Amino acid sequence: MFKGWSRPTGFYAKIIRPPLIYLPLLLILLTHGACTKTVLVKGSLPTPLVKKIPARVGVYYSKEFRSYLHKEDLPQSGTYHIDLGDQNLNFFRNLSTALFTEVIEIDSPELSDEQRLELDAIFIPKIVEYGFLVPAISTLAFHEVSIKYEIQLKDRYGKNLGDWAFVGYGKAESERFGSGAAVKEATVLAIRDGGARLATEIAPFLSSVLDDAEVRQRKELIR
Repeated sequence: MFKGWSRPTGFYAKIIRPPLIYLPLLLILLTHGACTKTVLVKGSLPTPLVKKIPARVGVYYSKEFRSYLHKEDLPQSGTYHIDLGDQNLNFFRNLSTALFTEVIEIDSPELSDEQRLELDAIFIPKIVEYGFLVPAISTLAFHEVSIKYEIQLKDRYGKNLGDWAFVGYGKAESERFGSGAAVKEATVLAIRDGGARLATEIAPFLSSVLDDAEVRQRKELIR
């Protein structure tokens, strides 16, 4: 023991030397705070070139869709905050414009009397699930992202015309991008893949359903 120094006693000893039982908890808290990764998804997203569906459609983007944020704790990699709201919203704005001859964004999925006279249908996209894998879990050399979307189509009176689910998938090499950047790149690719699936696989069904709904509505007007 150095001269001039003495062991802390009493109350001060309890402050300086916390019980050993708390040390694992302290280590977890410190590690958890230090490993939080915030990923703001941005990137180039070309809009698929498709034949437009001849319809005037009101598009409703919910608050969750506009500002979608995924949070997840991974034991071996820390906490991820993945913000894809703006990027996802901008892409679907461009995509819906490419899909239909006329698009109007609406504030509610319930149309007013005036909107019913202007629009043929209501188009409502949403994110059902976002998932991702990192190399520490998958044991592969890249990050993987999947986004499950769902599209709901309603007629001007609010009757459901159909629901379609599809998944966009993307992956990015870890060594090339680094952890946070790899998740961002994989997410951009997943959004792009989801849009391509909507444009090529779902759009023909949307067109057919809208044609049938238009015929039905005309018959009802004649009656």
